[in-house]
Amino acid sequence: MIDIHSHVIYEIDDGSRSYEESLSILKKMTAMGYKALVCTPHYITGSKYVANNTNKFNKMQLLRDFVEKENLNLHLYLGNEIYIDSEIESLIQKGEIYSINHSRYLLIEFPVSRLMNDLMNLLFLLRNKGYVPIIAHPERYLYFQENHELLDKFIEMGCLFQGNFSCIIGKYGEHTKKLFLYMLKNNYYHFLATDVHHETDILFLKFNKIKKMIIKEIDEKRFQQLTYTNPLKVIRNESLESLNN
Repeated sequence: MIDIHSHVIYEIDDGSRSYEESLSILKKMTAMGYKALVCTPHYITGSKYVANNTNKFNKMQLLRDFVEKENLNLHLYLGNEIYIDSEIESLIQKGEIYSINHSRYLLIEFPVSRLMNDLMNLLFLLRNKGYVPIIAHPERYLYFQENHELLDKFIEMGCLFQGNFSCIIGKYGEHTKKLFLYMLKNNYYHFLATDVHHETDILFLKFNKIKKMIIKEIDEKRFQQLTYTNPLKVIRNESLESLNN
């Protein structure tokens, strides 16, 4: 499997709290069957989650050194979980934020409770510049929970959807679980990811159960597509347009 959403770089955001915790997470991810993961620290303009890039690169290299030393057979790539912002393109050009492995794909987070008035316009501008927004955990956004038809509007714009594994066991509440299952059954998702923050994440205890529950709703082939085939295309900057439902 390949994970396109994780918070493994330590002391950068609300993810891993130490070098040791990051190492623990990497070992657990490898044991779960991951061959690659994209480190996507939060970037929220005007907040404490605006990482110093030199610091981020140095920590990333330390993690890569550990992976090599331990022969974990795990590839690490860089990106950001970008809170939607009118300056995204400018921030990318300045090297402040990163697409996934320098590809056309951007992992983007929305406000949880309210639909921004200019959101569609911001996404339209990104699409016109050649970027492909991957919407992080849409099942957690209240406006999607309340109006499923909104999902189709984002699909029509060329956006992609990334779901969080743990939603299926109710980690984020019943409303989130309900929308996750709806999107899963109706083939809205292009990716499933961990969004892992800590070594104590319930995902590590329940992953076999979670995997079985998801495969029961779809099938092995589709699971492989959401957890390996599609993420690999993103890392390689290959096209996913034909995957829109």
